[in-house]
Amino acid sequence: MNFDEYIDRNEYPTLKWSGAFLSEYFGNEEAIPMSVADMDLKAPPAVIAQLHKRVTHGIYGYAFRPDSYFNALETWYQNRHGWRIDQKHIGASPSILSAVSILINQHSSEGDGVILQPPVFFEFRTVIRSNKRKIVKNPLNLIEGRYRIDFDDLELKASDPNNKILILCNPHNPVARVWTRAELEQIAEICERHDVFVIADEIHGDFFFPPHKYTPYLNVSETAVQNGAACISPAKTFNISGMVDAITIIPHEKHRQRFHKFAHRHQIHKVNVFASVAMEATYRDGAAWLDELLLYIQGNVDLVREHLQKNNPRVSLIEPEGTFLVWLDFRELGWDAKELERFLSQKAQVALAPGYWFGREGVGFARMTIGCPRETVRSALNNLTAALRPAQAAGCDPPGTNIDN
Repeated sequence: MNFDEYIDRNEYPTLKWSGAFLSEYFGNEEAIPMSVADMDLKAPPAVIAQLHKRVTHGIYGYAFRPDSYFNALETWYQNRHGWRIDQKHIGASPSILSAVSILINQHSSEGDGVILQPPVFFEFRTVIRSNKRKIVKNPLNLIEGRYRIDFDDLELKASDPNNKILILCNPHNPVARVWTRAELEQIAEICERHDVFVIADEIHGDFFFPPHKYTPYLNVSETAVQNGAACISPAKTFNISGMVDAITIIPHEKHRQRFHKFAHRHQIHKVNVFASVAMEATYRDGAAWLDELLLYIQGNVDLVREHLQKNNPRVSLIEPEGTFLVWLDFRELGWDAKELERFLSQKAQVALAPGYWFGREGVGFARMTIGCPRETVRSALNNLTAALRPAQAAGCDPPGTNIDN
């Protein structure tokens, strides 16, 4: 595969590259777009071929998900991740966040607490608040360059009877931790002990770098199975996020039936003919493409690491264990959140997701999406280096800015 190929994404309306989006959120239509977590790479040839075949059929009437769709999904997770998914545990949802919202409603009441582990994907906060739940933080600890779960604090937060749910990001966005089996087992034990339901967002599960390995949350123990749900999708893996649905895995029969009844009552279980074709093609024929992509993404990580070490020693890479996202630490520069945000977008001409978007714990950091041609990464790093030279020489240390999380 030629992942170095540049593709003009503005040929069709796109969020990440649109001038309107860049202007609104970064004040700079010319900034290199690296904030949105999708890739600037073509989907696998098998997906394109199957979609073309389906389009040329010419009839796009009501459809259903055939057995081959479920077989492809089940085979993928069994062969790739050692997870034997029972077909009857599978449900559908328009998106991961739709599934998370439904599950929040079904396992908590208004005013109850939902535990997050910030810095974490900002849309979780939006979903919690829109459902009139309370955000309860179990912040990750950054220790010697690696984020770790504060299990003592998690035990404390879970022991509060008002806190009913933990949203687990596995692998974690934005810090790119791939949680170990032992860590997941400890989460399951704590949450089972205090009757806290676990919603595992595992959309980045296919992205991990050896020796790290993604462990599906529901695969760690019977405790996890009985007290949790997983939300998965090939959207990130194969860069088809604008097309496909999400998949819920809910083994507990009572919980699953409640979810299915909601889906049918609100008619969110319908089949999009192109989404089902794309999803089946990725799971059936996408393995070789993904293997090549993972090596390419690792090459982009290497480029970021080596460039920063050589040119910008005061900016450090939090070593990613997975995903196509890198978490950059700018704290040594001593700038407050808003000044760093302005510097990146205006001076460096790079649109990175500011760390404070992911909570107060992300202040001083920024997330860069590296699922793109290597030349894009190189251009962004060169911009950063050129902009940092006078800033580093000045050694400025502006006062902090109060950021609302």
